[in-house]
Amino acid sequence: MELAVADLPALDVLRGRWAATAAVVAALGYPDAAHARDAGSWRWDDGGGTWAEVAVLDADRAVLLGRDRTARGSLSRRPDGEPTGELLTGAPGWWAQPLRGRTEEITFVLGWSAGRWERVPSDLHPGPGAGGLAGLPVDAEQLYGVVDSYVEGVSDDQGLGDWRTPWPAVAALGQAGPDLTVQQLADVLGPLRADLPAGVLAARRFSPAAG
Repeated sequence: MELAVADLPALDVLRGRWAATAAVVAALGYPDAAHARDAGSWRWDDGGGTWAEVAVLDADRAVLLGRDRTARGSLSRRPDGEPTGELLTGAPGWWAQPLRGRTEEITFVLGWSAGRWERVPSDLHPGPGAGGLAGLPVDAEQLYGVVDSYVEGVSDDQGLGDWRTPWPAVAALGQAGPDLTVQQLADVLGPLRADLPAGVLAARRFSPAAG
């Protein structure tokens, strides 16, 4: 079966938006929602059973995997624990590397190589446009939506009313990614009480230079 090209941003662009999200949630006191264990392992978790991870295998290959509550299928495993099933049909063997040894349900798997994301075409494996990717901030609009939802909730908690984060500031944060600055994060969070240095540190962990 021929793999289908997924309409997702390049790995470095996704890295930038994921890092921006991590900076915001860490600064606001929710570091488990988005973070990097290191430059090669990124995690997104909505706290309700939907999550995603990127495993960067080398300079040219990565795997995006996770669980989305809206998905209809999931990864299978052989008796010896080796991952298998429709989500991997026709995929190169290296897609399975970050799946081995995991016990949680996985409902999507995509591979990055040759400058593009690919997936197995399947009715049980929805494309990004149909949902099924754990609410990841994969484009500028989704990044703004994620950031704004956290800002709105914290703004209410801090008694600041209906303060909204500026769109241009969020876009700039996503473009800066791991290299974002305290000032850029402050432009996004405005009057909110936040730990800006913690947010910057969370973003730095996504940098390839972090190792």
